[in-house]
Amino acid sequence: MEKGKKEEQEKEEKVEKKSHFFIKFLMLIIVIICSLYFYAKYVGVKGLVVKEYRINSEILSENFDGVKIVHFSDILYNSTFDLNDFKELVSNINKLKPDIIVYTGDLIYSKKISNSDKEKIIEYLSSLNASIGKYAIYGETDYNYSEYEYVITKSDFKLLSNSYEEIYYKTNEPIYIVGLPSSDKEEVNLDESFKFYKEEDRKYIICLVHDGKTIKYIDDSTYEVDLILGGHSLNGSIDVPYYGALFLDDLSYKYYSEHYEKGITNIYISSGLGTRKYHYRFNNKPSFNLYRLKAQK
Repeated sequence: MEKGKKEEQEKEEKVEKKSHFFIKFLMLIIVIICSLYFYAKYVGVKGLVVKEYRINSEILSENFDGVKIVHFSDILYNSTFDLNDFKELVSNINKLKPDIIVYTGDLIYSKKISNSDKEKIIEYLSSLNASIGKYAIYGETDYNYSEYEYVITKSDFKLLSNSYEEIYYKTNEPIYIVGLPSSDKEEVNLDESFKFYKEEDRKYIICLVHDGKTIKYIDDSTYEVDLILGGHSLNGSIDVPYYGALFLDDLSYKYYSEHYEKGITNIYISSGLGTRKYHYRFNNKPSFNLYRLKAQK
């Protein structure tokens, strides 16, 4: 009788221990999930990272050797990016003393902003300094914001859309910056954009695109481009270790990570500054890129 009670008591103690373990384990999982949510929602979307790259080229003229290009994208103002973030962005970019600044689209998250915010954005963008020039293109959300062209041009950016700019620096040997529209909103006209192109006397070409789907047009063409700078994907917003980008759409196509290399072409996709739809970032802080051009003869 005593033995039976003892065995029953031991069984009850084992069940109780398992129950306690399960509850503790469940609580730990809840704490981890809540912590990850809090980080992705409130911590991951703030702070600013500068990613630096050296771009080597045998085609680049020596007069452009050492030129610094700052590339930023997808501000998506009114998502998780505000005026304080704008102030920090401008300060950090100007500290680098870039020669060229390029912006690859998606300025506003909503279709409208207040006039005071618009003027403040113009003030901040205007205060960005570049010794050679500032260039921008349309992202797909910019077609919904009726004053995008006004804001960009008022801020001393050259807005490129199926067009190009011939850039001279120190000598009469130029490079070209081509700007393509978002293929989701406007027809891409490569022949118009590359009408300067001479295969027998090719110069260094930088092409600004907003999304990976637009890069496909270049892939399918005969035009050789040295450097493609894009955005849109936010590098997936959430970067899961051993898995990769979590949130992607059709516009990203197959170009959503930081860097791709295809023959002579280097492709860099900015992780952007704001957020869209799912306002989270994990293992993927808001950032802008700094490229240092290096002529190799």
